[in-house]
Order: sequence, then C-alpha cells, then structure tokens
Amino acid sequence: MKKFLLIGAMALTAGFSYGQTIIPKAGITLSTFGGDDAGDDTKSKIGFTLGAGLNLPLGDGMFSLQPELNYVQKGAKAEYVDEDFNEDVTEKLTLGYLEIPVLVKVTFGEATKFYVNAGPSVGFGLGGKYKVEVGDESEDVDVKFGDGDDEDKYYIEKGTDIGLQLGAGVIVAEKVMIDIRYGLGLTDLYDDVSMKNNVFQFTVGIPLSIGGK
Repeated sequence: MKKFLLIGAMALTAGFSYGQTIIPKAGITLSTFGGDDAGDDTKSKIGFTLGAGLNLPLGDGMFSLQPELNYVQKGAKAEYVDEDFNEDVTEKLTLGYLEIPVLVKVTFGEATKFYVNAGPSVGFGLGGKYKVEVGDESEDVDVKFGDGDDEDKYYIEKGTDIGLQLGAGVIVAEKVMIDIRYGLGLTDLYDDVSMKNNVFQFTVGIPLSIGGK
C-alpha cells in the first residue's frame, strides 16, 4: 500500500513539474441503450455535455493523466406504432449524470497535436425527463433515480453508472481541442433488466495552461 501511494505521489509530482492544463469544454451527445433488453425500437437521441478536464503530464513524454468532471445527458428514444389505436408513438428518456472519467492520454505531434485516450468513468444520476407523444398528444414527467411509487414520476433503479471511455482528438495551435469519445456502459439501469447507457460525445474545449515549465 505504501509503495502504491509513493508511486502515485511521484507521478503527480512529475505532472506538476511539467505543467498542467485545465480544459473547459462543451458539446453534444448522441446516446442510446445497449443490452439484451434494449429493444429493436430503441434509437439514438441528441443531448449535451458541459464540463472540464485537468491534464497532468506524466514526465516530459507523450503520456498524461486527465481526470474530468462533466455533466452528461444520456438516454434514448423509441418510435413505434400503437396497433390498438393505429397511432404513432414516440418515447424519449433523457437522463442527466454528473460524470467523473479518469483517462490515460497519449499525445503526439508538434504545432497540431493528436491524441488518443482511454479510461474508466463513474456517473451519478441527477434526474431527467421522460416524454411520450401519442399522435398529437404529449406528456412528460420527471425522472428520479432509485425506488419509488409516485405515479407522477419515472424511476430508474440504478443511480450509479460505471463505464469505460475511449476517444481521440486534435489540439490546434494549443488553442482549441476537438474531442470525439465513446462511453460504453458497464452497469445496467435496472436490477433485472439488461439495459446500459452508451453515448458518443463530440466536444470542443479551450486548453488553458496553469503552471509548470
């Protein structure tokens, strides 16, 4: 345990020795559900994301560690025909998460830099909206995470969303970062249902140096 803490402290010290970058960023998400119970009618929906990352170089090489704190919209929609009433039905579920990824990043290039990154993430459900449209009629209710019996709420049992993130991007002239990332959900939304969050994120950020050499 002491050796692990010492190695971690050395890596963090190395990062601070060579300067850090904070990266505020914003963009759009394209999310859907994966898993055996997601259903053939499930389609992707558009949302947004907003947050920031802290890039910590590990020495003076290509590798760095990048923890982030982001608000991310996930969820999905379904479109089908109600055969009993011959009406088009659209259901849309929007889920908001406070998400913390910790990414290992490999950067290469000179004036224009390219990178790939990967790492685990954990998200904490904040709430959301469930909206259903039947013909010309529509109704929406609030989403709550956990168990409940309020008929005016839509409940998602699991409030913690553990996943794996894989991505790549480009940094232009140290001024603008364009990031494309895929988040693969590893935990189900319900105890007895195979349904997980999957989300693409397209973000633009502004790297801001905050110290070091």
